[in-house]
Amino acid sequence: MSLGLMCQFLEPRTKRDGTVVYENMIDEKSLQLGAYRDGKYSRERIIDTYRNNVNEHLRILPKIIEGGIKSFRLSSSLFPLFEFCSELARNDQQLLQGLATLGESFKSAGIRVTTHPGQFTVLSSDKQDVVDNSIRELEYHAWIFDQMGFDQTPFYAINIHGGKANRKEQLINVIQSLPKNVKNRLTLENDEKCYNVSDLCSISSVTNIPVVFDSHHFNFNTGDLSFDMAYALSRDTWGNIKPLQHLSNTEPGMEEAAFNQKRAHSQMIHYVPDLQLSALRDNVIDVDVEAKSKNLAIFKMRKDFNVEQ
Repeated sequence: MSLGLMCQFLEPRTKRDGTVVYENMIDEKSLQLGAYRDGKYSRERIIDTYRNNVNEHLRILPKIIEGGIKSFRLSSSLFPLFEFCSELARNDQQLLQGLATLGESFKSAGIRVTTHPGQFTVLSSDKQDVVDNSIRELEYHAWIFDQMGFDQTPFYAINIHGGKANRKEQLINVIQSLPKNVKNRLTLENDEKCYNVSDLCSISSVTNIPVVFDSHHFNFNTGDLSFDMAYALSRDTWGNIKPLQHLSNTEPGMEEAAFNQKRAHSQMIHYVPDLQLSALRDNVIDVDVEAKSKNLAIFKMRKDFNVEQ
């Protein structure tokens, strides 16, 4: 059984006034597009940022291992501005060695690594430039996973949403055209508005792309399926690969609030649907815990729901 950690590892820091705050221990550096276009970044600054972000994950990995984390979502911003600086990254041997070392370290620790490109990755867009940029974004993630030595299977998922509504054929056609190192890792996640589990399973039947079942999103977009049916249909798209699912909750007290407040991820996990909980205990699924409190939510969830690693 694996409870997936999302991109960060939080630890407490006591401020001078005695208050305690929780901060991300992965000191991932960023780069700004405007500053780049203004010529404010040297080649050394860019590659040092990339090396730092890999080294930060190597530095924090012992804490992830000590915490019993067996699934980790790698940040999509590992290499900021990669679309402009890809050749710099591809030709830096120190960076490539760092990625190889990080990948081997994850594999040696038995940690499943996934990623979730952002909201602008829309393969079903009506705009060709958006589709082209989305494909490049997916190729970027696949290249990272290749350098880390990860198999080209959805066990190492590159997870996206369906995107623009009512564009199944468009989505299928673009998926079929993707490079193998992208397509072989691609997964599709149900969302709250545009693509429910039934929609994605019909796409999966043509493309063989597995469906990541998000039980929180399902509550807002059931597609007239029962929870048990949606769970079963999505699970069956994975074949012999251990299914990946997502879990979060509406924050307690927000059940009658506006849609955007109800759909927001909670700080901690307060409820786990019975099927997901049973499957976790039986170690037949991995679940990304999309709670805002990251590892703290995982540690609390283990105790609250008797799902110790």
